[in-house]
Amino acid sequence: MKILLYRPDSGIYTVLPPIGLMALSSYIRSNSPHEAYIYDGREACADDDMLRRKIEEIRPNVVGISTLTMERLEGHHAANVIKERFPDITVVMGGAYVTSDLEDALQNRSIDYCVAGEGEIPIVNLLNAMQDNRQVDGFKGLAYKRDGEIIFHGQEDFIDDLNELPQIAWDLIDLERYFYNKKRPTPMNLHVKRTRSAPILTTRGCPYRCTYCHNLFGKKLRQRSVEHVMEEVRYLKHEKGVEEIEIIDDVFNLDLERAKEFCRKVIDEKLNLCFSFPNGLRADRAPDELIDLMIAMGTYRIVFAVESGSPQIQKEMKKNLNLEKARHAIDYTASEGISVGAFFILGFLNETEEQARMTIDFACSSKLSTASFFILTPFPNTEIFRQAQEAGYQIADTSLTHYYALGSNISKIPDDKLHKLVNYAYRRFYLHPARILRFFRTTPWHRFFFRKVFIILLFFFKKFKAETKTSLEMVEKSKWKRSRYS
Repeated sequence: MKILLYRPDSGIYTVLPPIGLMALSSYIRSNSPHEAYIYDGREACADDDMLRRKIEEIRPNVVGISTLTMERLEGHHAANVIKERFPDITVVMGGAYVTSDLEDALQNRSIDYCVAGEGEIPIVNLLNAMQDNRQVDGFKGLAYKRDGEIIFHGQEDFIDDLNELPQIAWDLIDLERYFYNKKRPTPMNLHVKRTRSAPILTTRGCPYRCTYCHNLFGKKLRQRSVEHVMEEVRYLKHEKGVEEIEIIDDVFNLDLERAKEFCRKVIDEKLNLCFSFPNGLRADRAPDELIDLMIAMGTYRIVFAVESGSPQIQKEMKKNLNLEKARHAIDYTASEGISVGAFFILGFLNETEEQARMTIDFACSSKLSTASFFILTPFPNTEIFRQAQEAGYQIADTSLTHYYALGSNISKIPDDKLHKLVNYAYRRFYLHPARILRFFRTTPWHRFFFRKVFIILLFFFKKFKAETKTSLEMVEKSKWKRSRYS
């Protein structure tokens, strides 16, 4: 059987290679007789006709659609396009959206199955059952509707030993198209040092209990061995000509000894690669020794996930970050002359203006080169989503469009004031002369320079509230109507 794994185009700004789809493809090829193909609609800026032509070219039996929550509209639209033209194709949807909101996904009649949680084992079980004309009853991780009722036996057990997984299928995509994509930046790190940059994932799962976070890979940290990771690094360098590696783990530095071992291995092999950590390291688990090793192996940019400068909010959102250690890690890393960024969120459940200003003060008093200030998005079935519902807040679908939109304000800060605080945070942070000097001294900025300037101007000089309102109106107009599929 043939399966085409598809990532729909969406408004997401960056176009990382689809690591999840490559991992699924590799597992399918190694553990079954089935053929796997990948079509990255985000990279190709694919419209409906392009998707139809790709399906006609490959003639798959199954199309698997990968969707983040913010891509759910595009994912449903793709399912409809496929079923309207190719009604005999089995359509499967997976990803963070399905895992967090399975019931919502299955309201669409164009979707035959959903894969919730880690997808390798469920998708192979489904393909094998279809090949043998067997029922899928009893398979974990697979969900579907029968007589109007959702059949789901819970998620499949997580793959505990990630070294059992084959290396992901880099051969199924054309990396050159990602290196030189003129329409969108490819890396998660928008300030890449070298053009030929590729991401890798060395762990799955996170033991922390942050209330705003999805639970796609579970609350147990699972790690590839250092040698397993190094095999991929060597392959990317020697076979694909990669010159820079982005490590995009949720929490790369939880196991400090493993993190140090990896750094030492890269240093010993003299790979002459640049490294960045754009997805947010745990800032209170970044001792000076680790930072020194990371820099020695070629790291030029590190981003820390701070989220809030309020100790009370840290406690309530269950991140419990030690802010004193976080500040030291930021300032020490900056003192070593590399680019340091951080993520911050405003609008936590019942957050006050005073607490939000503590976050802004933390960012602006640090030695950060860059900072991102997001508005909290209460994603379905996260703990903060349930807490907000219990507190009487109504969570609108439009709050799931992007991290800058405000659709459901669950803080104590009025909507207008929250928008103004975000604008104020960016202006205060980036318009400081010392910050500007630090940014240009430490942070590669040449690639997509004019696009970055345009984005900065949007934040500084355009009415953020008006922009958010416009984006929400666009989502409302394009929203798939459940009545079409029920």
